[in-house]
Amino acid sequence: MNDKKLPTSPIRWLFNASLMLLGTVIALQVAVCYLQPIWPWVVGIIALFGIVWLAVAFARWRRSRW
Repeated sequence: MNDKKLPTSPIRWLFNASLMLLGTVIALQVAVCYLQPIWPWVVGIIALFGIVWLAVAFARWRRSRW
């Protein structure tokens, strides 16, 4: 294995950082486009689980008072 680090120029470093940033922006855009149609369903399911969890917690609290 080669453990030597070759000296890199700031321009090469800036190009690599810009390329990574561009890839990240594209991936985020694709993810948002795919999640946009199902976003209300995801929020609804999370809200439903929250309501069920609160109902179960309330019922257990009411039973454990005695």
